Amino acid sequence: MITRAKPLLGTVVTIQVDGPAEDPQVEAAVAAAFAVMARVSAVMSAHDPHSDLGRMGRASCGQRLMLDPHTVVVLRAAQYWRRKSAGAFNPVRAARALVCKGVRPGLPAQDPLGAGLEAVDIVSETQVQMLAPVPIDLGGIAKGYAVDRAIEVLAEQGITHAIVNAGGDMRVLGALGFAVDVRHARTHLREHSVNAVRRLRQAALATSVSDRQQTDFVQTAQTRRAAWRSATVLAPDCMTADVLTKWALQAGLLCPELKTVMREHHARMWRS
Repeated sequence: MITRAKPLLGTVVTIQVDGPAEDPQVEAAVAAAFAVMARVSAVMSAHDPHSDLGRMGRASCGQRLMLDPHTVVVLRAAQYWRRKSAGAFNPVRAARALVCKGVRPGLPAQDPLGAGLEAVDIVSETQVQMLAPVPIDLGGIAKGYAVDRAIEVLAEQGITHAIVNAGGDMRVLGALGFAVDVRHARTHLREHSVNAVRRLRQAALATSVSDRQQTDFVQTAQTRRAAWRSATVLAPDCMTADVLTKWALQAGLLCPELKTVMREHHARMWRS
């Protein structure tokens, strides 16, 4: 078993692979997995004005942009989740809120048209047409996507058992089973409500805590925020788990729409 770690995606990403130490094939697979995650982080950076997101935020009305294929995949998914959640998951709202706080320097400070994701017309796997400039922050979905791509690369390189952990967003390749713990947001002790997930096999797990940057990715019709301090979602892929944690943090105790979507996507949820 080998373990490698790198600072990526605003956290420390760890890749653990079941294989002999210093095996060149295994090391090459891990390097390729880190490389695809670094690519996702770069093209979808909200800190770089020259990234895909930076250019979308400064586009002129009607302009057609060439984007990285990874960006287009995540944009398509973000549009899907915005519709599915009836606007609860909202990366444009997140961008505006975080720009106002001065923590997204790659996005434009001015947003005169106030356009949303509907102003991004996906033309092909590498092109979008901007009906208006749109500030977008994909931090609530891109990390899960990057984990999924890393797992995909490891599988393509012949790895059969591995775990990729990006600061609470993780996915396991294979049925070997990797031990996981979820910590309670307040006490930092083990969250016993998630006892059903002691070993993760061929699945993804994501946890989000209720801080201002996390909840900027969701919008609620309630007059006050829900009392949830953390949300953990088990799903077949990490992008789905990542998005659903953001929605779960803001949903009420008996949110039928969220529960329906959980069933549709074969996901389970725990909140504290």
